[in-house]
Amino acid sequence: MNFPLFPLLSDEDKGETSEGGLDPLGLVQVAEALAVRLIPGVRERMSHPRYLTAMAVAMEVCRKFPEETVARDGISPPWLVFEWITVEGFVRTLDGRDPFKLPGSDKAAKALRERVPLSAARYLKTPNVFGFHGVYRGLARDLDVDNAGRLGETGYELLTTWAKEQKLDGFTGTAGGQGAHLCNLLYWAVRESLEAGAVARRDNWPHWRFFREHLAPHQTGPREARILQDALFAGSAGFRGAVLRFLVSEQGRKVFEDTQSERLFHAALRRSADPELGSLLDAIASYETFSRTCQDAFDDVLVEMTRRGGSKVTPRELGQVETVKAASKRVPEMFGELLERLEPFSRETVRFADTFAPLAERTDAASWADRLLGHHIAVQRKKPPVGKSPWFERFDDGGAIIRPLYRRDQPGRRDDSYLHAYRTGSLYTFARDLHLLST
Repeated sequence: MNFPLFPLLSDEDKGETSEGGLDPLGLVQVAEALAVRLIPGVRERMSHPRYLTAMAVAMEVCRKFPEETVARDGISPPWLVFEWITVEGFVRTLDGRDPFKLPGSDKAAKALRERVPLSAARYLKTPNVFGFHGVYRGLARDLDVDNAGRLGETGYELLTTWAKEQKLDGFTGTAGGQGAHLCNLLYWAVRESLEAGAVARRDNWPHWRFFREHLAPHQTGPREARILQDALFAGSAGFRGAVLRFLVSEQGRKVFEDTQSERLFHAALRRSADPELGSLLDAIASYETFSRTCQDAFDDVLVEMTRRGGSKVTPRELGQVETVKAASKRVPEMFGELLERLEPFSRETVRFADTFAPLAERTDAASWADRLLGHHIAVQRKKPPVGKSPWFERFDDGGAIIRPLYRRDQPGRRDDSYLHAYRTGSLYTFARDLHLLST
């Protein structure tokens, strides 16, 4: 089903920027790959597993729409329109009580303040990445909540359990009842919003409360929570169940709550881990030491450049920075050992070797500083879609001047904390929402 297209006004599109202010040394890719091996399906920006229930509800509400259906805007499918309505419902009714940020809530709140309907032009620019469907879809597929856009076995069990627990009989299936009535109301809300190309419900719609009463992210029902618990604990290609079990144990919970340190949490988990999990945890710990060493040196280089203001600084001068001196010795020493620890994970071994080989050669601090600057420039050039600008201007004699946008007064941390996140925080909030943490 395709609705007719009409002219639509949209917000200004500022286009792609050439700036790249994240991951200046290209360290994230290997860390992400290791995190996926450790806890598949879970991403760092996840906080509430009940979004999986919301996705199951969306699939049931939207199942009557033909697969090719898009809104009047020509791009928004029914599930995304349901997401607009859901996020607006949360913003309208949760009154800021949810301690974790709702994906898209800022956009919905802005539309409400301006008294304009939420639409593709006013929602997230890449909702398939940053909306709750985008963030949680990988996990929904891993747990079989979503099977090719339809309810999987876990999704059906989750939906029917939720409906019974919420006293919404008939929400799924052919029976009548309050649930069937509400599902039909939501279907028509989506349908009319598809036709309008924007949310087609206003302040006086009495069913905004549905989202607060039945899908509030932090109010998972006990039986609904059990379905999600079982799915998360179930075996998968990674170690999600093992990590979660340790996290909710007395020892694991104490380590994480007392320290908020993934390195210390992983070290405690390592003592009871099987050989395969232990090998992965060793690789993560070594990679994070490597990453912190490189990042501290780069951060302190930026501080030194900032201290010089608009004056050019040479690699020889940067070689006098203490963390650069240390990195010039430690990084080559760590490189070979880390390659061995990554060996069981062949793809990560190749990626690591290809990316960081220029920093692995034994040399003096000034030459290593020169290589660090060149490595950053190479990383920026490879960033999609067409490369990003380096954080400093480089000259033919090797000198550099930091660009104003990247001036920095804060030095590197110079500790053993992980540079990257490995999903323990997300699992902890999942455990809290699913009643796995005893009080």
